[in-house]
Amino acid sequence: MTVKTVLLIFGLNGLAVLSKAQAVSDVVYEGRQRYGLKMGMGMSSMYGGKLLNPRPSVGVLAGFYIHSKLDKKSPWGFQSGLDLRMRGSNFANGRPGDSAINRSYTKISIMSMDVPLLINYRLTKQRDVKVKQLQFGVQLAYNFNSILYVGPNKTPLPTALNTFNSIQTWDKLPLKSFDYQASLGYQTRGESLGYSVALKFGLRNLNNNFLFMGMIDTDGDGIADTKQELIAPTTDPSKEAPGTPQFIGTWSLEFGLIF
Repeated sequence: MTVKTVLLIFGLNGLAVLSKAQAVSDVVYEGRQRYGLKMGMGMSSMYGGKLLNPRPSVGVLAGFYIHSKLDKKSPWGFQSGLDLRMRGSNFANGRPGDSAINRSYTKISIMSMDVPLLINYRLTKQRDVKVKQLQFGVQLAYNFNSILYVGPNKTPLPTALNTFNSIQTWDKLPLKSFDYQASLGYQTRGESLGYSVALKFGLRNLNNNFLFMGMIDTDGDGIADTKQELIAPTTDPSKEAPGTPQFIGTWSLEFGLIF
């Protein structure tokens, strides 16, 4: 066997191995699914001048995502999805002698359905097993429910106001239904599991003439009387010029597992 024959055999075997490796690479990396599920939790709160003494609270999220195919030449991509999210804020409010009826607001919960519209910038090569990328964009939200909690035990307001009445009205708070938030985050995922971290900051004023009234116990007998007054403390309405309500916004720092 000549040297040329030996080199030809090795060359053909090498091409076969490379071809097989490329085929595996195409299946594993280019052919991996571009959608999945995510679930996690986040720390959120509110900001702006309308609501006083906001503090962080903890909420949960769940949903699914879909992203564009990883491109060999460009690190840029797109990701979207649909999320069910609970966020809101605690509030360090209170009054001396708070009881089951006379209470300050201590928590607000908002439940929303969100659509993130994110640009991905890949930090790794297209063929790497782990994909690491920065994400930025906006998140569109529909706030379909919101609840006010009062008192040190964070009792839902309808329950507190209807302690002696079997009928409870769960009206939404006077917050705007649609919101949009700026989003900045980091995501890493392997063949079957990954995680993401994101900071989201509300850009829209959700104050929809925000005001809530409560029944109070005026004679100290433990029964709510017919008198109504503003559940305190809140911003003085005289500080809000007509047509320019003080700001109510949300922010959140979220961590999620992606599958």
